[in-house]
Amino acid sequence: MKKTYFVGDMLNNTGPAIVNKNYYPYLKGKMYFCFTNNKILRTIHFMIYIIFVKNVIISGYSKLNIVLLKIAKKLNKKTLYLMHGFVKEEVKYKNIDNKEERIKSEYELLKNVGTIICVSEKFSKYLKKEYSEFKDKIIYINNGIDIKINKSRIKHEKFTIISVGGGMKQKNNLKICEAINRAKRDVKYVVIGKMLEDGEKIKNYTFVEYYENLSHDEVLNKMCESDLYIQNSYFETFGLSIVEALECGCDILISKNIGALSILENIDKNDIIADNNDNEELLTKINYKMLHKNKNINYDKDKCCVKNKALELLQIVNE
Repeated sequence: MKKTYFVGDMLNNTGPAIVNKNYYPYLKGKMYFCFTNNKILRTIHFMIYIIFVKNVIISGYSKLNIVLLKIAKKLNKKTLYLMHGFVKEEVKYKNIDNKEERIKSEYELLKNVGTIICVSEKFSKYLKKEYSEFKDKIIYINNGIDIKINKSRIKHEKFTIISVGGGMKQKNNLKICEAINRAKRDVKYVVIGKMLEDGEKIKNYTFVEYYENLSHDEVLNKMCESDLYIQNSYFETFGLSIVEALECGCDILISKNIGALSILENIDKNDIIADNNDNEELLTKINYKMLHKNKNINYDKDKCCVKNKALELLQIVNE
């Protein structure tokens, strides 16, 4: 009999769902999973299997996941929260009315869950500062990565920069547009993601090639025909796309606020954005990157080997 029920998105191509799917081959014989995003079916499945398990892992924040966590706690199950995002930080950049309600809801989740597992070492340190009252139950497992990109670089004439996150304020791609607009060379800027707050303004730049909906494989193809991946996020618990971009042969320029810095090697000041809103810094570093490609940046595969991370998660659950 399996001892653990894993609650999380197993179908979509979001960062959390990709991580969940990466873990599945190594945990499928040891945990129960549910392969539907229909809320009613997920709840029924959970209520059947919760009877037989001792542990529940909640992977990702959602109203349904919070409800299921409360049920698990009432039934005296060991509870763990695999924390992919941080609502308290992320709502700062969203045009929504219920910010305080969502922050309070996340706080209640963190307060009531037994163990909080952050998806990077950098994020865990930040969370301990933000919620020091929970520091004794905050740990981390760097995201498990299983990227096998068997794609060749695609030839292209114009220097191409790429970013994901579309018009999401948190990703701050509009600032990248403002900097590129003053760059020394003619540049193509590929932006992928939903329009949201800044999408229309981003699309108005003539050098922008905008894609709202691409499959994961199509995103990787776009990375293979790009020179530089920029992630100028105000906040990012990990940033899986950075590793994908490296595997596709891109150079990178990333914010100092990104969790994936925990696993990157051979990175220097010219690869990191210190101030997300400083157009002069962005412009200087984009111009530098056009002339100096850093071929040495890599990531520590031992720190994020998906099999090892899955087994590490299993060990924590069974302690």
